[in-house]
Amino acid sequence: MNTKFIQSVSSVFLGVIAFFCILIPDLSLKLFEVPVKDYSILMIQILGGLFLGFSVANWVSRTILIGGIYGRAIYMGNLTHFLIGGIALLNWNIRNNFPTIASLVVLIVYLSFAFLYSLNLVLNPKVLWRDKQRFGVLTIKMKS
Repeated sequence: MNTKFIQSVSSVFLGVIAFFCILIPDLSLKLFEVPVKDYSILMIQILGGLFLGFSVANWVSRTILIGGIYGRAIYMGNLTHFLIGGIALLNWNIRNNFPTIASLVVLIVYLSFAFLYSLNLVLNPKVLWRDKQRFGVLTIKMKS
């Protein structure tokens, strides 16, 4: 499995969420049927900054080795974020009887990313030396 693809897709996904949270927080709250208050808008915008930070980190680190000194930390951060977020979303959706289709879609995406990041951390990456890029950055593919 190509980790560059996973990092790129998760970066775009988190960037889209950040866009909604930062620029239109009231709509983001309404999508999940959460009451719109002044403090909830502020918290959603701060959360959008967190999502944007993860998005940028994923985009910048999409070509590094996951077994390396920096790649493992990036992957552990993503795994923790998506696993805890997925469990929290699952709990919230069950308690509220799956209120909107948006909450169900975000839940499925979060649990999918948690599975993919955990799978990539467990399996050893295989470095393909023939894929060496312009600046010496290596791409990796999982052993089949």
